[in-house]
Parts: sequence; C-alpha cells; structure tokens
Amino acid sequence: MGDISEMRAVIVILAFVVFTVTLVGLMVSESPLMFSGMTSGNSAINNNGGATSPTTLLAWNSTYVLNITDSSDASYHFVIQGWNVAVFTVDSWGHKEIDMATYSTWWIFEWDWDDFVWYKDNVQVSNLNDIWFSMFVLDTHYSQNKTLDYVAQNSKTRMTVTFVFNQTAYTKPSDAYSAGGLSMVFQQDFNDRNTSINALSFIAGIFTFSLPGLPFIPNLILWIMIFPALMYLSFIFVLRVIGAVFGGGGA
Repeated sequence: MGDISEMRAVIVILAFVVFTVTLVGLMVSESPLMFSGMTSGNSAINNNGGATSPTTLLAWNSTYVLNITDSSDASYHFVIQGWNVAVFTVDSWGHKEIDMATYSTWWIFEWDWDDFVWYKDNVQVSNLNDIWFSMFVLDTHYSQNKTLDYVAQNSKTRMTVTFVFNQTAYTKPSDAYSAGGLSMVFQQDFNDRNTSINALSFIAGIFTFSLPGLPFIPNLILWIMIFPALMYLSFIFVLRVIGAVFGGGGA
C-alpha cells in the first residue's frame, strides 16, 4: 500500500472548511435579521420606553464624503458598505465628466468592473454609453433650482449621491469643481450592503484571504492556516505526476 501521509493535508482542509461553513450556518440561525433586508432610517430613540433593538441602530444609512477636484486623470478608491468603489474624473474634449464603478480586488489585481448609471427622479441623466455623468448636467439642474441628489445604480447595488459645495463662494457646481470645492456625499441603505455570500465567493474568499466583512489581518491568518496544507498537496501531486510519467516516485 502506498504512503497515505498526504491525506493529513486533506483532513486539515476538510476540517477547516466544515468548521467555517458550520460557523456561518450558526451565525445565520442565531441572527437571521443580519442576513435579511431591513428598512433604513429608523429612529434609534424609543419614545415608548423599554429597550432599543440593536437592529434599529444597524438600519441607519452608511455615509461617505468624497472631495473631488478638476483633473483629467484623477481617480478615487474607497469602500462603502463592503463595496469597492472607484470614481474617475475625466476631461473629454472640454466636457468635464465623472465615471463611477464597483469592482473586485485582491492584492494588485482588479476585476469585475461594473459602471454605474445615473438617475434623477427615475430619469436617466448619464450619457456616453450610459455611464458618464457630466458637469453640464449639474449646472443645468442647479440653474433650474433643482436639488443635486441623484441615484447611481449598477447590476450589483445602488446608492444616493448628493453633490454639495459652498454656494456663497461659488456660483455653480462646475466653478466649485474647478476650484476643488465640490464634494460627493454617498448614502446607501442597509439593504444594499455587500454581505451576500454564495458558494463560489465564499470559497474564493477563503483561499485569497478576502472574506467579506473581515479586516486584512484576520483574513491573512485564515489563509496562513490553510496555505501550508494546499502547498503540501500540490507538492505531492507534482511528485505523483512525475512518477507516473517518468517512473519512480511513491510506490
């Protein structure tokens, strides 16, 4: 009978995966509301007395403020509600525009780019293949005494984006943008957070130390726990292939 010592690595990996999946299952059964939809904006003040539900506090929107400047090649990367978001400022033939997208990332690799389409009052206001948002649109809406609140949506999520600037110092949004005084305020409902986990993303998260919701260091520790076993299995597999092709190897 051949050496079955490599089965130790298989046992380690199986035990790790079973333990992790079991833990996630227990989390779902213990706190199902954490994995279901909730309505944002509930008050954390209980006017009727008694205790305040923790889920009421969690239901508040998440807000992120980004200051953007007039540049033909500026890019801004940040995370909101678990989504990796990139904002690009573009000067295309004198037209100042903004592009925004979500993407997946690991180390130096970026993929799964998904551009946002912009809407106001349920009407699309972006142009150029449905992704670019123009400063001209901002100026037009501002001159019409309209609020600068917009909805940016792609196939994965949606968020409300409000453009703000000092209306005393600048006469219109594009002036503030040129002077570096224009900000984008992102607000996202709790329902639109990035916490959905399917089998593929869960397994990929384990093997690339990028499980959603975990900081880099805990993810790295999990990866270190399983990486030696994977390397050992790969080494044994290569030896077996060499032995089968060229002869020799384990009996």
